[in-house]
Amino acid sequence: MREFMALDRNLKLRTLTVFLTALLNAAVLPNMTIYYSHYFGAAAAGILLIVVSIASFIAGLYGGHLSDAHGRKPIMLAGSVLLIVGYLIAALVNSPLMTNPVLAFVGFLLARVGGSLSDPAEQAMMIDASTPQNRRFVYAMLYWVINISVMLGAAIGGWFFRDYLFELLLAMAIIAVININIIRFGMRETFQSQKAVSGSVWQAVKVYGQVFADKRYVLFLGGSLLASIVTNQPNFYLAVHLGRDFNATHLFGIALYGQRMLSMVTIINTVMIIILMALFTRLTSKWALGVAFAVGVGLQTIGFAMSFEVNTFWPLAIAAVILTIGEMISVPSSQTLRAALMDEQKIGAYSGGWAAVSPLASTLSGVTVSVSPLLGNSGMAALMLVLGACGIALVAKSARGVQA
Repeated sequence: MREFMALDRNLKLRTLTVFLTALLNAAVLPNMTIYYSHYFGAAAAGILLIVVSIASFIAGLYGGHLSDAHGRKPIMLAGSVLLIVGYLIAALVNSPLMTNPVLAFVGFLLARVGGSLSDPAEQAMMIDASTPQNRRFVYAMLYWVINISVMLGAAIGGWFFRDYLFELLLAMAIIAVININIIRFGMRETFQSQKAVSGSVWQAVKVYGQVFADKRYVLFLGGSLLASIVTNQPNFYLAVHLGRDFNATHLFGIALYGQRMLSMVTIINTVMIIILMALFTRLTSKWALGVAFAVGVGLQTIGFAMSFEVNTFWPLAIAAVILTIGEMISVPSSQTLRAALMDEQKIGAYSGGWAAVSPLASTLSGVTVSVSPLLGNSGMAALMLVLGACGIALVAKSARGVQA
């Protein structure tokens, strides 16, 4: 608590806005595939999801540049306005007055673009307001908060999305209004550019050319991309493996089959993070950033590789514990290292570049599912070990000389 109270005011308020944003996303976004499939069919739903991903990717890149050109708060506020408008449109066209899935897609698209536009500015503000000394604590704390809000948001979405969609979307819009007021009246601007920067698209292209010419940062992004393919597996091959190969059993009288076992892995992961994140942050606070990343991602890689080779409850539970310990070690160190590698005058653009990692990792994770029939469980486990090792090697090279 002492460490929290010593933080910059923006970081304290950011903890609240992160909680509300993650709650909002977890309640709505995972259910959008079901919504699109219901109204448009599975094939069209896939296309719509790709459109949303591409639009979000572009908005994230441009939002990062704009936050360096105009400051963090204006871009965060602009993104929040789009978020509110998007959810209000989606609520209106899923109300007792009318149902229009096409306009609902427009609303959801606006909301996703708004969130992606403001995300690099939010990331940049966190770096501006923190110090190298407290950054690991800040990222660990926010990660802990996100896990709590995701757990609550998933429960809210699962309970209300199908039968109370209008009320849920209206509540999400209200949460977004609360968020924008916290940003508008509670947070201060943290960045003033030392020179005038154009917000034009061409200037953004030039700036990102400079970002991707930074070899150390590109090494970090490449290593993080490979590591993310491994850590994405609960949504990809692990789900396939458990659905196909898990030996159904009973635990405390409850039937466990593949889908429920996947939920059990998520529950173990979330509960451990909520209870033990602070402990592991203290235990690893003196570790070099590269070492912490290597140990954390190494444990995650071993955990996922192990989970592909087993198909009964207890070995899978042990694998979940191993990969979660790795996650608690790697996340704060990875985000702290990312901040340390950034050019202070282009933090927004560097944060926008980081935004490219997640969609690309998701795409490549989908490719691993496509090749899995050729590789089998053992081949997929070996692939994870190779990807994890290569990711660690790239990040270790980028981390040379960086102080913890």
